[in-house]
Formats: sequence, structure tokens, C-alpha cells
Amino acid sequence: MSAINIERSVSIIGTEIESSEHAHYSERKKNQRIELKTYNNVCYLKNGTVSVYRMENDMLTLAIRAPAILGLAQMRNETKSHYLRCDVDCVMWVISTADAIELFNSRNLWMHAYDILTRHLQMYFIRENMLSQPTIRGIVMEHLKYIWSLPQAERQFVSVYTFILARNQISRSAVHKVLREFIARGEAHIHRGKLYWLKEQ
Repeated sequence: MSAINIERSVSIIGTEIESSEHAHYSERKKNQRIELKTYNNVCYLKNGTVSVYRMENDMLTLAIRAPAILGLAQMRNETKSHYLRCDVDCVMWVISTADAIELFNSRNLWMHAYDILTRHLQMYFIRENMLSQPTIRGIVMEHLKYIWSLPQAERQFVSVYTFILARNQISRSAVHKVLREFIARGEAHIHRGKLYWLKEQ
């Protein structure tokens, strides 16, 4: 499944939500917490970036950039597993879960919803791979690989320490020790906390 198909699915569902008489426009401020499941909502994130946190321990799991459809994973179950926090000021269109289900039924949107959910599941698989390494060295390296895979325009704003520490229960000193090792071995170049080069693994 290509990224182009996902973008098309997001655009199609997003346009339908935005056009629905049951949806409402919402602006959310940076750092504002959003609990879609608590209010049984689905939303079309039109502008901005949100981070997805686990309810049980406030662990950051994913960051999702607009345009995106949010709330699909929890819309048909009762578990409040995650909440969102805006990384920047965000613009979104919000629709109730009941109205979203009716919209998906009437407009034949379930395949697009499935494709988007599959992409989100893939993102969780990537995250679990980063965390399931047997050593701290392996965990840190997998996070560096992920950061290095980001577009340069985005990567230049990513703090290596913040990125790794927000997603793991590893001490800053342990991360620092491993990063110093990578730098000393010529495996990575980090300047002022930003990743500027990573040796091909």
C-alpha cells in the first residue's frame, strides 16, 4: 500500500467530514489535550501536528502530522487507551462517532478508513521494533535510524534527546553514554542535540 493511497484516503474522508452538516470546526492550542474517546469523536486534522500518548503511563507513542484522520482505532471499542496533545496550534473538523459511522456507511468510506488504520498499525509496528531491542544501544540506534529517515526539513528541528527520552523509560545519562559511544566510533554526528549524519547500518 503506497503513501499516495493513504494520502488519497485521508483527503477523501477529510473532505466528507468537513462537508458534513454534523461536523464542527475546532481550533486547538499548542499543548492542549484532546480525548476523542471520552467524547466519542472522530476528527479530521487539517493543520498541525499531534502526539499520541498512552493513557496508563503518559508515554508518547506516535506523532501524527496533518492531514490525518484521528480516532478511528477507538471508535468501535470502549477502551480509552490513548489521548492526543497538540504539538502546535491545530485546526480540525470534529464529528461524533455515531455520525462518523453513518457517514462512512452512506458514503462507502470504510475501505479508506481501513487503509488509514492499517497505516497507523504499521507505525505502531515500527515503534515496537524500536523498543524491542535487547540493549539500550540497540534501542537508541533504532531511534536514530527513525530520526534519520525523516525529511531533512523536519529532522533539523528534532532534538535527539527529547525524541528518545519521551518514548522510553531510559535515563538521560544512559542515552548520553550510548550517543557518545556512537560519535566516538564515527557512527553518528550530533551537533547541539540534532542528528546531522548517521552511518549506514
